[in-house]
Amino acid sequence: MVGWIYFILCLPIFLVSYVYSFFIASKIAYLPQSECKPEFIFTPKDVQYCSDIYAIDVFLIALKTNPISYLCLLTGMYIIIFLGYKIFLSIKNKL
Repeated sequence: MVGWIYFILCLPIFLVSYVYSFFIASKIAYLPQSECKPEFIFTPKDVQYCSDIYAIDVFLIALKTNPISYLCLLTGMYIIIFLGYKIFLSIKNKL
């Protein structure tokens, strides 16, 4: 029962912290190229616009600039592990 309570609490926390990465992506899109290109790790440096940044770079920048992004990781991992555990138990009980 406690696992379901944590699951229900993790859903809104995960969604709010996940949506924050979209705000970071839109903020990066409007930066001048001299400011955004040094932040690129996986995105090639020869892209024409800052809005062409790869999603993994947005995620890494979010981790570096905002610690709430770690909350997204932790709650997302809990959700996946909890659901996987529940599926595993239901399959095990059917056998």
